[in-house]
Amino acid sequence: MKCLLIIDVQNGFISSETEYILPRLEKLINEFDGIVISTQFINKGGPFNDIINWNKLTNSPEIDIVPFVKSASKYIIQKSVYTSCNYDLINLLRTLKVSEVYIVGIDTDCCVLKTAMDLFEINIRPIVLSYYCASNGGKKSHDAALTVLRRNIGDNHVVDGEFTPYNK
Repeated sequence: MKCLLIIDVQNGFISSETEYILPRLEKLINEFDGIVISTQFINKGGPFNDIINWNKLTNSPEIDIVPFVKSASKYIIQKSVYTSCNYDLINLLRTLKVSEVYIVGIDTDCCVLKTAMDLFEINIRPIVLSYYCASNGGKKSHDAALTVLRRNIGDNHVVDGEFTPYNK
């Protein structure tokens, strides 16, 4: 089984650097033939507060998932670190016998990158759909993450351009 993993498409991560992916994501979700899982980052302190003094995304409305993403998601996995690969997600993927995860969302250079590499390391095939990812660090950060991902999970696991049923 394949799934679409939508990472952190939440009010607090939507900005002028990331909002362009919203119509792309909505179209992709409507065309995707598989299970849709979303993640929701909630800053519960720890390294974000203690090390980098970042204290956003602690409460609603910042932590709220964008409505069209939330309504399309069969499962929502909460997390408090960069990676989405926590016990809940890994257990769900194994229960559903998911062998291939299409990854989209925000931020390419943080949570998308970390999740893709962690899935790779537990032998679940990550496929990053770059057209549906964005970074609050801007295009430079987004592109840098894609370069790192191509090197570490394989060039064929980063897909550029619009994803259609014909190039799945």
